[in-house]
Amino acid sequence: MPETRTPEKRPPVVEVIPLSTDHVVDPDSAAGRSAGDYVCDLLTSNGLAPRTGDVLAVTSKIASFHEGFSLRLSDVTPSRKARALGRVFRKNPREVQVLMEVGRVAVVIPMMWLIRYRPLFRAIAAQSPSPEAMRRGFSGYCAFTFIVAAHGAYLDDAGIDYSNAPAGVITILPKDPCAVAGRIRASVRERFGVDVAVILTDTAAKLGRMGSNDVAVGYAGLDPITRLTFSEDLFGVPRSGGVDVIIDSVAAIAGLVMGQTTEMRPAALVRGLVYQPAAAGTENEGMRALQYPPGTLWRAVVLTLAVSLWFHIVSLLTFQRWPRRTRA
Repeated sequence: MPETRTPEKRPPVVEVIPLSTDHVVDPDSAAGRSAGDYVCDLLTSNGLAPRTGDVLAVTSKIASFHEGFSLRLSDVTPSRKARALGRVFRKNPREVQVLMEVGRVAVVIPMMWLIRYRPLFRAIAAQSPSPEAMRRGFSGYCAFTFIVAAHGAYLDDAGIDYSNAPAGVITILPKDPCAVAGRIRASVRERFGVDVAVILTDTAAKLGRMGSNDVAVGYAGLDPITRLTFSEDLFGVPRSGGVDVIIDSVAAIAGLVMGQTTEMRPAALVRGLVYQPAAAGTENEGMRALQYPPGTLWRAVVLTLAVSLWFHIVSLLTFQRWPRRTRA
């Protein structure tokens, strides 16, 4: 008989409250105003007083506008490498220059070729209100997507964003998003006298799935992960899981209520979430706390390919077809 265990106390209900604005944010309105001041004013205008333990999810675009990370492409001088890559991959060389300054390109996804595969085109067209606009986009400025490793994540085109910005203006992610999150947290503490956690969010594609969701690119005031790997499960067996990326989970659910287009909800307050403070000695790690040590990824790729090949060789040497399901 399995051991009888007392159920853990029921966790509190978690609320996700969107923070709305009726003013479009742009570089002019954000000039001379910090992201922390903006978020505090946003809380007040929505009639909300934050409580200790709340989590504020803030779109990275708000941080970019208010912390000086929006720029005009006309002010960028592309290098020879950027001009060559832009010409080959149908991108504005100025955008390529900014992209390379943000991080290293991990892979390039050829959307203009993939979209020619009819089943994929039909699947994506079913998700678009304008399949023809989608076709033009994937044949033009979205022909190739550069996946850039930055801020502990793999971001489409390094998180560079043209949307919801004036013509010719792009936003890039802050150089140190965790520092920005820390300053927002300090502003909330100064204005309201409470300690909250702050998560900066951005949208990224989901590998293996059609679509995207918000992920965290910066945080402050909480441990970004749970640290329970190889703790015992209900049957006393050590499990390999237990490292949940809390900040990504919060970013994803907050992203659903904030939206990504014309909703004008640039932040959300998450109330009732149980989380741990930053682990001792990790306060200054930032997004490095989630990254593999240098060299790990390539070793993982090489070893995985080698072991996968060995698996298929052994499978072939059994001289037996892949087994069918034999259970009822």
